[in-house]
Amino acid sequence: MDFVVFAPNPWHDIWRNRQQIFSRLAVKHRVFYIEPARTSLSDWRRGRVVLHDLRRPAVIQERPNLWLYRVPAILPSRDTGGRFDHVSDRLLATHLRRTLSGLGFLSSDINRSPLTINQLPILWLYRPTHWRWAVGTIPHRLLVYHITDDYTAFGHLSAAERDHLATDERDLLAAADLTIVTAPRLLELKRTYARRIELVPNGVDFEAFQRAAANPRKLPQLQHLADQFPLIGYSGHISSRLDLPLLRQIALAQPNWQFVFAGSEDPRGCEEELTALKAQPNVHFLGVLPVEDVPHSIAACDVCLIPYRVTDETLSISSLKLFEYLAAGKPVVSARVPAAEEHSAVVRVAEGKADSWIHHLETALAVRNIPSQIAERQGVAAGNSWTIRVKQIEETIVNAQSNVF
Repeated sequence: MDFVVFAPNPWHDIWRNRQQIFSRLAVKHRVFYIEPARTSLSDWRRGRVVLHDLRRPAVIQERPNLWLYRVPAILPSRDTGGRFDHVSDRLLATHLRRTLSGLGFLSSDINRSPLTINQLPILWLYRPTHWRWAVGTIPHRLLVYHITDDYTAFGHLSAAERDHLATDERDLLAAADLTIVTAPRLLELKRTYARRIELVPNGVDFEAFQRAAANPRKLPQLQHLADQFPLIGYSGHISSRLDLPLLRQIALAQPNWQFVFAGSEDPRGCEEELTALKAQPNVHFLGVLPVEDVPHSIAACDVCLIPYRVTDETLSISSLKLFEYLAAGKPVVSARVPAAEEHSAVVRVAEGKADSWIHHLETALAVRNIPSQIAERQGVAAGNSWTIRVKQIEETIVNAQSNVF
């Protein structure tokens, strides 16, 4: 199968489920991964576009069956929906189709004759924004909409943006041949509008974390904390979805505990809270780590955190980090969200108060090295590997195609 994927984050970013899924699908299938970065007229006016951006190739072959597409800087967006955007979008559509044709995704390599419907790629969308343009631009045999969050619950959206997004999503759900959701709550929220919907939770690269647990590698970013105990770790996206004031309270109450945060940051709606947390001497931010270093950063921790605010947004999360922590054998303390409660046998669920979190963290530290509990955590992770998930996705696609054709 061929896949054309409109991705919401670059390939060389913090690894989320799209990189995990399509790196595995690319072993047997071909993947054309369209990165989201697009310059704007504002970028040009403010000098953010440099010669390197203009010379950057639009297509890079990342792996034998995997190509990354970066929108050329000479096709900027105005983001107003006006005439300039329409012209730029048409030019981009032409460039995309020519690129896909050159790689054989949209025409045969032998005589350039149009492909039959069964030979066309599967179009894979992660966001409802501009979905009609994507569908109209790329001929496809199957339209897949993959929902990883309740996008309409994002805290930074205005009421008008939320309503517009909800309308676009309902239309896309009705149009998609297959919708995949990552959490039971998403299934509940979206199934009314979807033609066909399947639940496929997130997973874990179990083997990578097993290797790191057996042979941990000390990362340079953690050298200054080599002799510190305990290390309380968080891995993933850092934004307003985390209870940053609560984390600061815990750090203040336990000055001898070291808190390590690894991942990307989005300060929208939480800039002051994030700055206050970073100001604590026992709080350390490592930034985005290479994907191969993430298992080793988690292996270095004594206990791991899922410190979400409990909101409509976090109630719909299928947490990648949960399975990664468990695969490394680490005790986990989490906010009371469904992803944690589902695995409460191996996850300690704290209430939204600092004393509750400190109690559960102290308990987790006391049992962190008990072999039977480590094995139990890793057993849960093994049953939720990306190998299992990708096989489920392949089977789901085959079934969906049989219903379409």
